[in-house]
Amino acid sequence: MTQYEAIGRRHSVRRFQMTAIDPHIMKQINCFIQTLAPLHPQAAYRIAVVEAYNTQKHVFKGMFLVQAPYYLVLSAKDHPFAAVNAGYVMEQLVLYLVSKGFATCYLGDAKSKPDLDQYQPMIVVAFGKAAATAVKKPASRKKITELVNQPPVAQQNARKIIEAARIAPSAFNLQPWRFMMQDGKIHIFMKKESLMQTKRMKELTLLDIGIAMCHMALAAEELWLDWRLSREDTSKEPVWKGCQYVATLYYEIKSF
Repeated sequence: MTQYEAIGRRHSVRRFQMTAIDPHIMKQINCFIQTLAPLHPQAAYRIAVVEAYNTQKHVFKGMFLVQAPYYLVLSAKDHPFAAVNAGYVMEQLVLYLVSKGFATCYLGDAKSKPDLDQYQPMIVVAFGKAAATAVKKPASRKKITELVNQPPVAQQNARKIIEAARIAPSAFNLQPWRFMMQDGKIHIFMKKESLMQTKRMKELTLLDIGIAMCHMALAAEELWLDWRLSREDTSKEPVWKGCQYVATLYYEIKSF
C-alpha cells in the first residue's frame, strides 16, 4: 500500500493492543522519520517516539486521550508556518504507518512537556496495532461542491487533488479548507476563525491545513504531475470573502 492509497484507508482508532512493535520495524519507522520532507525547511521541528506499552497510565494530560503502546510527539520552534509544516510532516508519517498496517489517532488536546532548545509541542499521534474491538466509524465530510468557489470541478486532475484533501482529518471534523481553481493552480484557503477562537484552536486549524496540503501533494505525485506548493506574490494573492489565503498548489503534466 502506498501513502496515497493510505489516504482512503486512514481513520482514527481509539483502542489499541498494548504490545511492543518488533525492533526491526521500529528501526524502519525511525529511519522513515529521517526522510520526511518538510513544507517549510526553515520551520525547525523534531519528532520523538514515546513508548508506553508497559504502562497502564495515561502518558499525557488533556481531554479526549487514548491509551496506546506508542506516541509520536512533534515539537517545533516558533515560526510563522510552524503549525502548517507540522501537519504536513506528521501526516506523511501517519500515512506511512497506515500503509504498514498500523492504526493511528491524532490527539489534538494532549499536553506534552516542552522540548529542549525552545522547541514547543505541536501535536501528538497515538499509534500501534488496533485492538480487535476497534470499529471503523464512517467519516462525515463535506461535498466537493461545498469546498470550491466554482462547482462543479470539471478538470479531472484538479478534482482528484481536491478529493484527496476533502477526506483529510481535522480537529472536531471542522474541515476548514476551501479551494479556488485556475488553470494549473489550486489556491488553498482556510475559513477565517471567529473572534472567540482560542489560540490552540487557531493552531489546530493551521495544522489541519498542513494535513490537507500533504494529501494534495501525494495526489499530485500519484497523477504524475510536476507540482510545487508556494504562495502568490502579495500583490497577486487571491481573495475569498470569509476566508484567509494560505498557499497555492501549482501543477502541470510532466514532460518526458
